[in-house]
Amino acid sequence: MSGSLRGRVALVTGSTGEGMGRSIALTLAREGADVVLNHGTNRRTSATNNRRLVKAIAGLGTRAIVARADTAKGDEVRKMFTRAEQELGPVDILVNNAGGSWDPRQDITKVDDAAWQGVLRAEIDGMFHTIRAALPHMRRRRWGRVVNIGMERSEEFTEPPFDYTVGKIARHGLTRILSEVEIGRGITINAVAPGYIPYFTFRQALDAVHHRGLWASRRNGTPQDIAEVVTFLCSDEARNVTGAVIPVHGAPD
Repeated sequence: MSGSLRGRVALVTGSTGEGMGRSIALTLAREGADVVLNHGTNRRTSATNNRRLVKAIAGLGTRAIVARADTAKGDEVRKMFTRAEQELGPVDILVNNAGGSWDPRQDITKVDDAAWQGVLRAEIDGMFHTIRAALPHMRRRRWGRVVNIGMERSEEFTEPPFDYTVGKIARHGLTRILSEVEIGRGITINAVAPGYIPYFTFRQALDAVHHRGLWASRRNGTPQDIAEVVTFLCSDEARNVTGAVIPVHGAPD
């Protein structure tokens, strides 16, 4: 797939932190895409971190900008897409990685309205707002890729957190529904459903995108495993893959 995304613009939500989003952004850049890096309410990101990530993407031979937008807010998403088009070009590839918080100790009788709605807005409204903003250009160009990050076995999950799981089930459902709507327009819509995936340090993320360091000897799932699947789904090689929810297993030893 080397260079297969050259000339494309990718927007990856939740991509300036330490998780899958950053690895996805780096891997799409490795394949030639210019990248819109997004963060919304993540306080763990910083201007120094963001500059370092933009520099790393430049080292891969492509361009990147950082756009702050809470994807649960439609007006912020619209502004982010407008800025992306002005600085890099219209978005061809959308990866919905940003989502709600995970609380496995959750007792549903003690969850207040704000917490419940906050997670569902992050998981569901965020996905809706970005897809709504991305599809018009994709339809005009008759080419587009949407990948939603879900959760492995979410439909079978019988433990908390309930709000997070419901949000992931909704992501899988909208993926399947919209994929049928967009068939024939050159647009594919898929989901990747990770299991347990630990964080990477910045150095580990850079090594993994080049398949160095821990990559060759890994036994469990990493952010780079997710990134490779997402990048394949964004390629022309995957033009006939749509409506899929692909599990990527990962578990600690």
